Amino acid sequence: MKIAKLKYHLVPCLAILVVLFAGCENVECPLNNTVYAKFGFYILSNKELTSIVVSDTLTVTAAGTDSVLLNKMYNTSQIELPMSYFGEEDTLSLAFTNVENITTFDTIWINKVNYEHFEAPACPVSMFHYITGVRYTERLIDTVIIINPNVNYYDSENFKILFHSAD
Repeated sequence: MKIAKLKYHLVPCLAILVVLFAGCENVECPLNNTVYAKFGFYILSNKELTSIVVSDTLTVTAAGTDSVLLNKMYNTSQIELPMSYFGEEDTLSLAFTNVENITTFDTIWINKVNYEHFEAPACPVSMFHYITGVRYTERLIDTVIIINPNVNYYDSENFKILFHSAD
């Protein structure tokens, strides 16, 4: 008699558990919800755009802060840098130090619109960005071109930095 009553209680409880587990989302939240702007290094030679490797040591800081975004990188053809969450303009100070220990500075100002991105209610919010403009100094940099204005999780180049050619 007691077993029969247990069956009547056990079956509805199991049914509820099955419905609860079947209804749960299986969302994989990104491990790191910071997005990075990707910068490629190029030179225009003989009217042809060519990717180059910057052999100078490169340090990038967020101007106006004490944040070092990239410290003493060398022999690279591209860099990835985080963007501020809420600022409408990011100012990047690039310090190129050559083998003679002479440092040349260039600055890049990036104007952007920030917008929140939700993967799922269980995931933390991410901040995506839409680039609206770019300005720069021209000591070593010749031109900065916006290739993809959407800075998000997708791995694509956002900027091409063209350096002055030796020609």
